[in-house]
Amino acid sequence: MHVGTSDIKTSRMVYRQRPGSADPVVDHGFVVPPLLHRVLVPADRPSALVRLGARPPVHVDGDTVLLDPPDPKLDYITRLAVMSTGTSIGGVSVLIHSQIWLPSRFGIEARILPRSGSFCSCAVQSNADWFEVRDARADCRFADNPLVTAEPHYRHYAAAPLRGGGGHLLGTLWVMSIAPRALKPEQANQLKLMARIVVDMLELRYCNAATGMFNRSVFLHHLQRLLEGRGNSAVTVGFIDLIGFRQVNDLFHRPAGDRILRLMARRLEEWGGDDALLGHLGGDQFCFALILPQEGHDEQIARLCKIIDQPFEIEEGHAQILHARIGIRRQTTPWLGDATELLDAADTAASAIRDHRGSSVVREYDSALIARSRLRYELRELIRGTSRFGRLEVHYQPQVDAAHGRLIGLEALVRWRHPVFGLVGPGMFVAEAESAGQVFELDVHVLKLVCRDLMDWRAKGLGVVPVALNFSRASLMHADILEQLAKVLEETGVPGELLEFEVTESLLVGTLQSLHGRVAALRALGVRIAIDDFGTGCSNLEALNSFPFDRLKADLQFVHGVSRDSKTAGLFSLIQGIAAVFNVELLCEGLEDGGDLEWLMQRGASHVQGWYFSRALPGDTIGQVLRRFQDAGDRALSVAEVRALLA
Repeated sequence: MHVGTSDIKTSRMVYRQRPGSADPVVDHGFVVPPLLHRVLVPADRPSALVRLGARPPVHVDGDTVLLDPPDPKLDYITRLAVMSTGTSIGGVSVLIHSQIWLPSRFGIEARILPRSGSFCSCAVQSNADWFEVRDARADCRFADNPLVTAEPHYRHYAAAPLRGGGGHLLGTLWVMSIAPRALKPEQANQLKLMARIVVDMLELRYCNAATGMFNRSVFLHHLQRLLEGRGNSAVTVGFIDLIGFRQVNDLFHRPAGDRILRLMARRLEEWGGDDALLGHLGGDQFCFALILPQEGHDEQIARLCKIIDQPFEIEEGHAQILHARIGIRRQTTPWLGDATELLDAADTAASAIRDHRGSSVVREYDSALIARSRLRYELRELIRGTSRFGRLEVHYQPQVDAAHGRLIGLEALVRWRHPVFGLVGPGMFVAEAESAGQVFELDVHVLKLVCRDLMDWRAKGLGVVPVALNFSRASLMHADILEQLAKVLEETGVPGELLEFEVTESLLVGTLQSLHGRVAALRALGVRIAIDDFGTGCSNLEALNSFPFDRLKADLQFVHGVSRDSKTAGLFSLIQGIAAVFNVELLCEGLEDGGDLEWLMQRGASHVQGWYFSRALPGDTIGQVLRRFQDAGDRALSVAEVRALLA
């Protein structure tokens, strides 16, 4: 190993030197040579002993101390290697481009060392299963190494090289002594045996099993150092998502899928060379980090797309072409932010790619994606109760029986009262909640708001009507939906009969069997079920015939203009006939025209919802509407009177 004072960082503790003494200090079994005393302890504070136990970075009197999370099992092997060979210091080294990383060490607190001219680098390059330097002072390769030239003058080095199964993990299990010597054969064999155990432990903790590449945690670990240690340069962080891999994996099974992943890993290594930090995040997702000048950046990324788009040989005589969504995020350095933020940003950019056009596509994290990420973050915090991002509120669009002049229901529609943008409609954030995996939390939050409004209206003595909620597919099929619903109903005292869950017609396709049990449980709680947007999906009558529901909602495209367009009228008549066959209520959505209402009422379709009667109204306004209808009594109201009460 080659040690320079500018390259030493410490882990877990900093050692002191006894005043007036040049002898090493022994603390917890670690022997610290005077060379490292001068490196690790500020010259003006020779007696300071600092113990650290937190995650980096920690600042001590102006010095930055970076810590590694300890691995007790790996540390035990390292300590055992030193003790069994009778040496002074030892460690586990992993080569990463121009540096050596010590995830475990004994007697030396350096965690990152330069690779150039080091013992460990020579040991790996020897390509042998054993490497030993009996007297470094007599070896021209190491005669000027600081560990040899400075006290206490380490002269003996022995190492068993570490090589992972995929060839990605390279390093050594090494020990060093002050006096020249040669390990006995049995000691060398013990070190080799321990090295094989170390390889297994390193691959299990730090590497992906399929490719042997560094996993997410190790990639981020070294990306953090890359970002903090480089000045006046730019780091490009990339996220690679293979398109079509899962289908190939399902068709040709796991061994073929693993072969593709290994081929992908080799291609990335050939592409990135010694200057790239690479990782395998799991499944079909990879990542990289490059130090690239702007003039060579686009060309390098274009080469990446080209190598990915080459056919992958799945088995002899059969190849498969896959492509990738590649998101990138560039960051100037030094940067003291969290490396996870950059990888997540690259992930967001990749996820935003919708059309790959038969080739790999790259998208850089730009201002639009920054806004989306910010929106997702604020929404997540809002659902958790953080008030500085505004509040979610529910507006309700009335549903009326125009023939009898009655209010028969409400549809709940969520809005975001944002402190900067004002009232934001669901189209701006519900899709983001779905793609971010937050939609179940959002739907449950809306459920709670609706039930609180119902509880409030009932407490005021108002005659309430059922409220329809349009839950997402993910929420309806979520394992916790029934538990959450029962809990909210119990807490608010709202009977299930006052809630209606809307199931889109497309949801019936492919999930009918699993949906049956879920709907049966919902109906057991008294909840009504409506088929929403009917006519826009597959119109699968067989599915409807085996699916219990209470209401059929005709989509607005079969209602708007129905009085003026014969084709629309014919399609609506079919939908009305289906509702009659199943003996369920038909509700017509999207009513905006008086002529359409008259046409519908003439054909007995008087249950309607739309702007002709009312837009969606805030909860406090709905309370006033309920009061008006209650004061009107049981008499049948005209269409004009209903519109007036809803104004």
